[in-house]
Parts: sequence; structure tokens; C-alpha cells
Amino acid sequence: MKNNNYHEPVLVKEIINIINNNCDKNDLKIIDATLGTGGHSVKFLEQGWKVFGIEVDKSMLELAQDRLANNSKMSFANGNFKDIDKISRSSEFNNADAILFDLGVSNIQLTSGERGFSFSNPEAKLDMRVDPVNQSVKASDLLNILREDQLKEVFEKVIDKHLSKIISEEIIKYRKVRKIETVGDLNKISEVLPGKKGLNKATLAFLALRIAVNSEFENLIEALPKAFEILNKNGILLVISFHSGEDRIVKEYFKSLSEKGLAKVFDLVVPGIDETNINIKSRSSKLRYIQKI
Repeated sequence: MKNNNYHEPVLVKEIINIINNNCDKNDLKIIDATLGTGGHSVKFLEQGWKVFGIEVDKSMLELAQDRLANNSKMSFANGNFKDIDKISRSSEFNNADAILFDLGVSNIQLTSGERGFSFSNPEAKLDMRVDPVNQSVKASDLLNILREDQLKEVFEKVIDKHLSKIISEEIIKYRKVRKIETVGDLNKISEVLPGKKGLNKATLAFLALRIAVNSEFENLIEALPKAFEILNKNGILLVISFHSGEDRIVKEYFKSLSEKGLAKVFDLVVPGIDETNINIKSRSSKLRYIQKI
């Protein structure tokens, strides 16, 4: 189904080929651990596979359900992928043949302007929670409460130490004058950062805050071993990352499994020029995958 309201998935053909080439049965069970609006799951269902989609953002889940609920081979759960083992077992969908994590934030979330995920809407509140129901701490809370050294730690996950110090000092100065509440506030603060060609000055600051608010690195570190545990023998674990911090976590975990003789690690996959020409946001995506031994 083609709909401009849906997020465009990346590396779809590559993922389908990987699963088909490495799983030697037809009636496969696939967990889409980051369902979003269901872009990858649509293609999985077209293969005739059973699919279980997990999504933490209820608004995204509702879009996916509207799109996919009429398919008898599709089932859903609202939850954080860090609990993938509990969620899949409670839905009787453990022992999966393949599990996919697509770590990118949906274009819908980035462009909606309601939760302040990007710098595009200066009037939007600096929220950045992907699960506003169960998460209490907003991005604005961190900016107004954290000490300078704590702010530096947040930004150093994405920005180098020198620039993290600069923006942290600017935040402390800014909030002495007025409370930091909106996207526009962070845009003004980010003016102290040097510009890069084709990249808004505020881009990395927003990324660092989103990662901190949603505990993205911590959740990934917790989720990967749980996902590997519930894979069938010869099952495939696939992870699409969009920045170096995520990719490093995945690469190191996969390497540890390989060194223990528990998994076979395959070469890194990146989108081809045809895909990047159509979907410019796919350029930063990387796919790593392993097969459970």
C-alpha cells in the first residue's frame, strides 16, 4: 500500500533477501520490534510470513493497525522493545525465525512538530518522548534541571567534548534568564555551535537530547541479548542503525556473540544508490545482521 502518511522503510529488498536466503522454511515467524507505521511488516506479510509488531508509540501503532489489522497473519503489541522477551512470550510469539530492529525515528514523528523531535517548529514544546504515557521526563526537563557536567555527558554521546562543553555552558547561561521550554529556545542556544554544510546547527543537539530522553542506547543494550535468546536456531537478528553510537553498540554485541561461537556475523549492508536517490534519509542507514548457531 502506498500512502504519503506512512513512513518509508529502508533496506527492504535487502532484508527480504537475507531472510529468504538464510531461513530454510516457508511459514516463518518474524518479529518487527520497531513496527512504526508498518513499512517493513507490509513486505513481510507479502511473503506470506507471520508477523508480530511491537511499537512503543501508541500513535504510530494506531496507524499500523489501520494499515495491517485485516491481515490474519499480523499481530500487534504496544510496548518498549527492551521488553521484547516478555512481550513476545505473553503473545505466544517467541521462538522467532527473524527479528528486525529499525532504530530510526519515523518521518511522521520528526515532521509532526507536536513533540519537538526536530527544529522545524519553533513554537513546539521540547518534549521528545516516544511514549508520553509511560515516560515522565521531557527534553525541557533535562535542559532545565541537569548540572553542566551532566549536560556535557548527554551531548558527548553525539557531539565531541569541546562542543559539548560549549553548548552546556550556553544552556546554563540561557536558563538563568528564562526557562527552556520550546524548540525555538534550543534553536537559539544551538547558535553557539559551528555550522556544517547541509546540516542545521541544532541537528546534533536535538539528536543527543532525543537519545537521552528515551534511553535509546540503554534500551538497545538491554534488548539485543533478549532478542537473541528468543530466536530459533539458525534465526536471523537484523538491526538498522542511523548513527555511530547505535552502530557501535550493535557491532560490539555481534562481535561478542561471534567470539563465543554463538552466531555467524555477516558483512555490513548499506543502501544502494537507487534507494538513496529516492529516499535521501536512507543515506545514513546501516544494516548489521547475524545468524544464531
